[in-house]
Amino acid sequence: MSEPRYVIIHGHFYQPPRESPWTGLISPEPGAAPFPNWNERILSESYTANAHAHTMEGTVVHVRNNYETLNFDLGPTLAQWIEAHGKAAYRAMVRGDALSRERQRGHGNAMAQSYNHSILPLLTQRSRDLQIAWGIEDFVYRFGRKPIGMWLPECAVDDDTLGAIAAAGISFVILAPQQGRYHGEGANTRGAGPFRWSRGAQQVSIFRFDRELSQTVSFGKGLEDGARLAEWIAATALALPEGAALMIATDGETFGHHKKNGAAELARALIQLDRRDDVIVTNCEQYLAEHGARGTFTIDAPSAWSCAHGVERWRSDCGCRLDQATSQAWRAPLRMAMEFVSNHVEAVYDRFAPGLVKDPIAALSGSMRVLVDSNPAAHEEFFTRFGVSGEVSRERLLRMFEMVRAGQAVLTSCAWFFDDFGGPEGRVVLRWAARAVELAAELAPSVESELLDRMRAIHSNRHEIGDAATLYLSLKTREARGRV
Repeated sequence: MSEPRYVIIHGHFYQPPRESPWTGLISPEPGAAPFPNWNERILSESYTANAHAHTMEGTVVHVRNNYETLNFDLGPTLAQWIEAHGKAAYRAMVRGDALSRERQRGHGNAMAQSYNHSILPLLTQRSRDLQIAWGIEDFVYRFGRKPIGMWLPECAVDDDTLGAIAAAGISFVILAPQQGRYHGEGANTRGAGPFRWSRGAQQVSIFRFDRELSQTVSFGKGLEDGARLAEWIAATALALPEGAALMIATDGETFGHHKKNGAAELARALIQLDRRDDVIVTNCEQYLAEHGARGTFTIDAPSAWSCAHGVERWRSDCGCRLDQATSQAWRAPLRMAMEFVSNHVEAVYDRFAPGLVKDPIAALSGSMRVLVDSNPAAHEEFFTRFGVSGEVSRERLLRMFEMVRAGQAVLTSCAWFFDDFGGPEGRVVLRWAARAVELAAELAPSVESELLDRMRAIHSNRHEIGDAATLYLSLKTREARGRV
């Protein structure tokens, strides 16, 4: 009897953080009508829809929690919002991972994600390690276990990123087929691998998603009919060698938000695939545990799935744009301005944290637990472990953790992805920059004047926006008025 083929369908759930860094509230967004903002709309159309996806089969109605079958990652900043505002969807995600572990011999569907969706190859080693550590801490808090895999924002990767992933104890990541070079068994097929990257004693497994099927689901007609999608998936998988895996990866919001009825049609496809004996739907953890790596992977230069120029889309006018009439000359100086903020915050922390905590770097790496978990017992355990006594010292240290979190948020990738920083995504990092500068000024002289000088030379493609300094000040003023 021949061995079946395996199918892994991955959903990357993430949105730019729309909340005010001061209040945690989202301002009204008229474009999301009839919902008050885009988070609420996408919650309804995708996150909740996948929690109880309805499909009809004759007169029979099937209700399915897609998270029980979907391999998925949930962006930490989005998870915090969903936990507060989308409790049904949040519970379904956590439950989906728990049930998948029960069914897949301890191997769950959920993967971690580095914390702020920043481009890891462009970060300093310290910031990269912090992003990974925070992503792990957030995952442990939400899913009650250590993550085995981690989603890399924009699949951006290089050797140093994979080394940092390995050092953190992560076993696998997901990449696109055009990233790096795949060698050995399965390298010349459409299979997912996995492929083993190694550097000295460090090792990470690379799952490779199928570009053609993933694009069909993301941008084509893949979710118009779930039964037909299941046929396409099965036919592609059965063309692979026995025991091989096929992977589809897309934004999780594709299932219901980007593609109307996407959650229901995904459920229909999963029902059809579940009925087959020759194709088995699984997750990355289980497949890696039971099959191991089938080849090797090497990479010579930084790359990402969404930029043909490596990772230049997030720091230069590389040519990646939606509107060819626009200029992205703003990208490089905006990145330098935001790095200035992040570096300043780091320096302030290094200056003042040693007087409060016995191991400032280790405390910062573990700080995400106390930033997301309101349980007093978790706080007490953390402060005891790091020798922080007294309410004043504890409150001051928490304030410094918030400062560093704001400083990390200024490098969120979304701000550089689109054609102009004047859109919603660029405004996110400018607001976080204002918050980081404000918090740092509680401890050290403010650097806002220097930041504004840097941003006055950054010009928008939109005449009504002007320069980045003007936009920064207008956003800061609007936030201040909203808090009065």
